[in-house]
Amino acid sequence: MPFVERWFKINDQVELNAIHFKVENPKGLIFYLHGNAENVKYYGEEIQHLTEYGYDIFLYDYRGFGKSTGKIKREREMQRDAKEIYHQMILEYTEDKVIIYGYSLGTGIASRLASNNSPKALILETPYYNFIDLIRCHKAYLPADLITKYKFRTDRYLTDVECPIYLFHGTEDKQIPYKSALKLKQLHLKSNLITIEGGTHNDLMSFPEFKKAIAEILN
Repeated sequence: MPFVERWFKINDQVELNAIHFKVENPKGLIFYLHGNAENVKYYGEEIQHLTEYGYDIFLYDYRGFGKSTGKIKREREMQRDAKEIYHQMILEYTEDKVIIYGYSLGTGIASRLASNNSPKALILETPYYNFIDLIRCHKAYLPADLITKYKFRTDRYLTDVECPIYLFHGTEDKQIPYKSALKLKQLHLKSNLITIEGGTHNDLMSFPEFKKAIAEILN
C-alpha cells in the first residue's frame, strides 16, 4: 500500500530512513521497532496489513540498515535514536493513541522506550529476557557478560512500564527461546502472554491465534 518515505537527521554523520503508512481517519499510530536483519522494505511488506485495524504505521531503520547512514557502536546510541524519533512522532499523534511494537532485537528498544514514556500499549513479538541471558541460551560455555557490550535489559525495563503489555511468542522459536517470554511474564503479572503453539521466530503473524489476539488489541 502507499507510504511516505521520511528522514530524521540525528547529527552531521547520521540520518535515519523511515517509512510511514497512513490510513484515512487513523485511530492512532503503531511505532514499530524491527529485528536484527533486513530493513524497512522487508518489514514494511510484512506488517503493512496491520493498517486494516485503522492504525497508521511508522518504522525506521537503525544506523547502517537500509538507507540509514552511520554505524552502530553501542546500545546507548540505538536507545537514544529511538527516543528522539519517538518524541518527534508524538508531536504528530496524541501519545495515548500510540502503540509501541517491538520485534526480536527491537523488543529491548521498545521496552525501554515504553518504560520512559506513556504509550497506549506495548506489544513485544518474540522478546528476549535480556541479551546476556540470550547469549547464555546459545553459548552457555562463554562468559556472556564479558564478551558483549550490548545488554538490552528488557527484564529491567518492563518493571517500569505502566501501559498494557502484550507478549507474543512461539513454542518452537529456536532463535529466542519461548522460556524468555515466560520469565518476562513472571516479572510483570499484569502483562498478557499470547502463546503460539508451534510458532517459530518468523512466522507468528500467520497463525490464527496471533490474528485473533492482535485484532482484539487493535480493535
